[in-house]
Amino acid sequence: MQNGSTGQSAAAAPARRSFARDGVATILVTAATMGLGLLTGVLVARTLGPDGRGALTAVLTTAQLLGWLFGMGCGKAVTYALSRDPSAGGRLLTTWTLMLLPVATAAVLAGHLLLPTLLAAQPPETLELARLYLPMIALALLSELAMGLVLGDQDFRSFNALNFLQPAGVAVSYAVLWAVGLFTVETAVIAQAAMSTLVLVAALLLLLRRHGIGRLDLSLGRSTAWYAMRTHGDVVGGVITQRLDLLIIPAFLPAAQVGLYALATSLSWLIVNLSSALATVVMPAATRRGRSGRDLVLNSLQATFAVGGVLGGGLFLLADIAIGLVYGPSFADSALPLRLLLPGAVLYAAASILLNGLYAENRPFTATLANLLGMVVTVGGLLLFLRSGGILAAAVVSTIAYALVFVAAAALYRRATGLPWRAFLPDPALLASLPRHLLNKPPPAAATAAGPTGK
Repeated sequence: MQNGSTGQSAAAAPARRSFARDGVATILVTAATMGLGLLTGVLVARTLGPDGRGALTAVLTTAQLLGWLFGMGCGKAVTYALSRDPSAGGRLLTTWTLMLLPVATAAVLAGHLLLPTLLAAQPPETLELARLYLPMIALALLSELAMGLVLGDQDFRSFNALNFLQPAGVAVSYAVLWAVGLFTVETAVIAQAAMSTLVLVAALLLLLRRHGIGRLDLSLGRSTAWYAMRTHGDVVGGVITQRLDLLIIPAFLPAAQVGLYALATSLSWLIVNLSSALATVVMPAATRRGRSGRDLVLNSLQATFAVGGVLGGGLFLLADIAIGLVYGPSFADSALPLRLLLPGAVLYAAASILLNGLYAENRPFTATLANLLGMVVTVGGLLLFLRSGGILAAAVVSTIAYALVFVAAAALYRRATGLPWRAFLPDPALLASLPRHLLNKPPPAAATAAGPTGK
């Protein structure tokens, strides 16, 4: 028994180091992506001003949100299924593509019906541009499917490369358009559509080469659809908690206010995107590891708090200076909403780790409960206070909702796993040794000891 235990420990060590390297790579790619997003945001702000930024945000956000709302949780479902059964890739790709086609049609039709209400405070040309952009919802649904399958393959390197390709292409396109004097809201939307299409094609080619076109599998479709349905409540609740403010504000406030608040949310979500970068790889990695994946989830949670606290604190202190220098004095009023959003952003980043841990435990509906709480608070708070309190009220409501999602996620994950609360606290010895684990390559002896059981 002792030898077996020793072998398991030896096998687990390279896996931990491998995940650490994948996690660090994901954070670095996310940081580079955020840097590109910052550059494009500066270009949009200084070239188009608050009105142009607000119009661009309204067009892109509406299609993005409808894609998430109609996505049926397919990304999480196929990631979980492929992590459990690596041979199911072709069947998942064929089955879910056919399942998503009627959903995409319904989403585009719903968008045409909802746009006049969602963009009620915007000029007619913004509404017309948003209508032209609506077919991108179908590509968003297929992209969620494709990226979910790449994650299910544990191919974090390709996942990171594809995620980087989109903002990199947009940044280059924006720069070229600006250089030739053709940078407008319309051309920015075209650039976004072109790069989204390119990334989807690249992901599909990768999956077809790896898995081929599988047969239609109705049984697999039903089982993964059930997982997806339980997941979809969390997706919908999360989208509403995260983005309902940006979806509702254009119906009540002018474009300039939308632009100011869009800048504040985009800066606060730099914290979420970077701090929760690990969440994208936690779910498939923890799923494949089984019960030992719980340590991975908790270590990722502690790392997320550390990264988020440092970045959030720095941005809180330097908000006025940074916004003034980078975006110009016309965006100075974004500083206070940003400060109000930052505490909640750090907590929401940590919550995303725990929610992905619940997915790995096959508890997608349990994860839904946390975001449903945030959704209720977000909807109620915005309806009550947005018209009178403007963007400051939206920021306060959002940060309260984010904090409640974290509290609920922590309680639900503890209940699902039976772990004591002390397990959520960082181990000082582990933190001290973390740089060595991340930077050192596994010794040959350890790799040999893992053998075939080290998968």
